[in-house]
Amino acid sequence: MMKTRLLLSIAAFVVCLMAISANAQDKQMYQYKDENGTVVFTDQKPADQEVKSQAIPSGPAPQGDNPYASANLPSESSAADLRREEIAQKKQQSRDSQAINQAQCAAWQAEVDRLEPNRRVFFTNDKGETERMDDVERVNQVADLKGKIAANCK
Repeated sequence: MMKTRLLLSIAAFVVCLMAISANAQDKQMYQYKDENGTVVFTDQKPADQEVKSQAIPSGPAPQGDNPYASANLPSESSAADLRREEIAQKKQQSRDSQAINQAQCAAWQAEVDRLEPNRRVFFTNDKGETERMDDVERVNQVADLKGKIAANCK
């Protein structure tokens, strides 16, 4: 008598497990196109749509809020992030180089503007004495500066 109750209890338990697993396997995924032509996936069968159905495979239940959160840890950088950082650094280096080039071009142009119209140009030599630049040297220096401006400045 005890054995039959135990067997009946085990049989009832097995039947309940089978009913639960059958219920879990009955889940369906439905696919249809809405009025805008967008493909929609849902787990509830729409009444007024022609749908394609597919069984949802059973798998482990998701844990936590986002099952994909562990895929991208904040401490790790992806290859795309590293590439973006590299591109940003190159852009910043280019901007810095361009700013230096513009400053050099402005200095050259300022020196041309100072030397070109004046016939008498004075400068301080290495000994700290003030000297007058002769016309040939002034013309040569203006030509040299204009050549640098033409080659390096836009």
